[in-house]
Amino acid sequence: MTRGAERLGQLARIARVKADGELRAYSARRAQAEAMQRQLDAVRAELAQAIAAPTAPDAPAQWRQTAALVGYRSEQLRQAETALARIRPGLEAARQAAVRAFGRSEALSQLQALTRAQAQLDRQRREDR
Repeated sequence: MTRGAERLGQLARIARVKADGELRAYSARRAQAEAMQRQLDAVRAELAQAIAAPTAPDAPAQWRQTAALVGYRSEQLRQAETALARIRPGLEAARQAAVRAFGRSEALSQLQALTRAQAQLDRQRREDR
């Protein structure tokens, strides 16, 4: 193996380690965003259920309780949507960093393989002379 291919191999290993870290960071952020989205969906479902629940027309206490619940859950929903909106740019940045790191790692690995193949071809040509 040539020195260049050895160096490329070392760089590829370093790039794979970095790519692994970037992928883990992205995975953690994605898991957090998915959990927040599930929470949003649950609050929306509860809101829909509370709004659609039949109440007796002569039960003002029931109406007040439902209105209070809807108001409380609506505020929770707004806060959760705001929090999710704050997380999304970081999630996208982490995804892009992971893609770049993984692409760099793959490019270095392919470059190393091409360098090895070229060195092997050069050796064979020298031997054939």
